[in-house]
Amino acid sequence: MAIKIVPRGDVPPNQINDYFKFSCPPEFNGPNPDPLPPTFSFSRKLLVGIDLLLPDGSKVPMWVIEDPDAPDAPHPLPKDILRRSFPSPTLRIPLDALVNADVDCNGNTHTIHWHGIEPTPMNDGVGHLSFEVTGHFTYQYQPRQAGTFFYHCHKNTVLHFEMGLYGLLLIDPPDPSAPAVPVTYPTGGPGFAAGMNPNALLPTDHVIHYDVEALWVADDIDSRWHTLQHNAFMQKCVPDDPDNPANFSQDGILNDFRPDIFVMTGIARRVSDPSAFTAAENPLFGPLVAPTVKAGQTLLVRTLVAAYAVAQFTLDIDVEVIAMDGHALGVPPLQQYSRPLLVRAGTPIRLTTARRWDLIVRPTSPRVVPVKVEFFNNINGRLLYTATTSITVTK
Repeated sequence: MAIKIVPRGDVPPNQINDYFKFSCPPEFNGPNPDPLPPTFSFSRKLLVGIDLLLPDGSKVPMWVIEDPDAPDAPHPLPKDILRRSFPSPTLRIPLDALVNADVDCNGNTHTIHWHGIEPTPMNDGVGHLSFEVTGHFTYQYQPRQAGTFFYHCHKNTVLHFEMGLYGLLLIDPPDPSAPAVPVTYPTGGPGFAAGMNPNALLPTDHVIHYDVEALWVADDIDSRWHTLQHNAFMQKCVPDDPDNPANFSQDGILNDFRPDIFVMTGIARRVSDPSAFTAAENPLFGPLVAPTVKAGQTLLVRTLVAAYAVAQFTLDIDVEVIAMDGHALGVPPLQQYSRPLLVRAGTPIRLTTARRWDLIVRPTSPRVVPVKVEFFNNINGRLLYTATTSITVTK
């Protein structure tokens, strides 16, 4: 059965440029048009190429967003791994900071979208709705909610996100003992996360202290896509005829995703490799994937589904869900609409692409807690891969 085509009709002359924007996004290079003095600044550079190493010694080419100001990593880590990693280096920003993000672009136009932060349109980094960056641009925004977010390129988004142009963006709340002092916490813990505190007297008391932090970024890779180029299968820019079907890709593979590699926070496995993800195999990411915590301590697990598959997390321990997609549950002024959620041991948590849930784990006795992350095809529901890791609880 043929698909019925609904004609768009005539476009008023004053709206023609709006349609052009989607096929020929404007480009911009320079400082922010409306700058304010920042209280927190950082730099990022894209596109930078690295190789993702697999256990069998083979490599997958990736593109990442570099942190050019990061220091050299200590031995035995590779010297530049804090600058160039997959996922791209984690950003931590104090709550309510006025941010200036100086972004340099290589190889073609790019953007950075601050997913979930909701800045002004010109700072939101969605190229087809604002502009694409040529060379350099200073993004400016002010995060007003503490939680787990992420940043990514929004140029040829389906391909660029797959290639690795994304990283975690963590907005840290202040320490309640010094609420006026902006702070960021060390990745891995300890720190404070936004969460409901039933004994809170002030808004800044709605935080939960954690001793150890885990980062579970679930991703999948179709190695065929990693041979494509920057603008592969994008719509051609024809300003005089922007919506002609002939200008759209007819032979691309971006609608055909067949993952053969699965990743947990930078540690990769081929689909045929069922071996567990461990802390020992990667000194930078391993402790974030397979954390160790003492009995009686609090573990914060930040999840991000960077996969196009559905990711299902199952822990053999009770967990408390304290935030969803950067929103702390049960925290005023929206406490009447949500509350933290208890998930019993063995109950799966199923999340789709771009979802983030923050989990609190409070083990009471020493043991090894099994963790399973299953990847399901998002169309037919078929199980694609099962990743296993663990939480080690010591005395």
